[in-house]
Amino acid sequence: MKNFFKVASLFFLGLIFVVACKKETPLPTVSFTATVKEGVVTFTAEVTNATKYEWDFGDGSYINTLHSPVHTYVQAGTATPVVVSLTIKGPGGEVTVKNTITIPPKSKLQYLTGGTAAAPSSKSWRLSASAPSFSINYATATFAPNYKTYPGGILAAVGLSAVYGDTFEFKSDGSLIIHPNGGGIFAGYVYCALNAKPNAGNAGGSGLTYATPFTSPTGATFQINEGKNFTITTAPDAVHAADVTYSNVMTLSFTNGGFLGIMDWSSECIIEQLTDTQMVADLFISAVPPPYQVGKPNFVLHVYFEAVQ
Repeated sequence: MKNFFKVASLFFLGLIFVVACKKETPLPTVSFTATVKEGVVTFTAEVTNATKYEWDFGDGSYINTLHSPVHTYVQAGTATPVVVSLTIKGPGGEVTVKNTITIPPKSKLQYLTGGTAAAPSSKSWRLSASAPSFSINYATATFAPNYKTYPGGILAAVGLSAVYGDTFEFKSDGSLIIHPNGGGIFAGYVYCALNAKPNAGNAGGSGLTYATPFTSPTGATFQINEGKNFTITTAPDAVHAADVTYSNVMTLSFTNGGFLGIMDWSSECIIEQLTDTQMVADLFISAVPPPYQVGKPNFVLHVYFEAVQ
């Protein structure tokens, strides 16, 4: 009997010891930081007493179990708050912490090129044959009055169908490649005539033409200018030239022979709208021969471009 009590006492002492040890195992501790660069976020966790990590990035994606994961978010047109949670599991239990991070809006460079300087990419654009319209306006401060508005595919009807095949490839490093897939490039008739550039003729008397052959200019670059007060000398009546300033607009400016859409004396253009799939631009063109104000735009083409899929 004495031995029985001795064994029982030892058993209970052991049990108490085990329970005490379990109670002394502390809960995990956890915190984390996030470094946001465009849509790419690097997470870094600071934890103790952990055996398992479970990250919920707050965007419906998979649960990540790495210590310091890198996650790419889909960027929208505005800043987007996201609640991220990290659950840590260990011998002492589990703990969850949550932080809110803000994903910055997609930049104009990302819309135009599909990438950034840190994550290079490129995107090609072409004039849209299925656009709702192709408008020619006077180069006034308000682009009014309207000269003529045509269906979006009008260029095919005046012998310039090749225009819709040519593409403008914008790269996130700031370079531009123009691909004359139709063998030439959309251009102003007067510009070609006065610069001895072979062309398809004054299509439909419109002052628009197709210059062929055409070779993409070497080293062409572009720059996005947001919130710019853009001043350009125009001559809407083809006789009187004066400076016109378009306030707080977005423009694309070019170097080394670059341009968007149409080759003419003026290459900088106004971008009215830019999304992942569509760009609406105002392109300046001088369509009057000597002795009028040659080289000073009298018209503005209000045109739609589509991203090449």
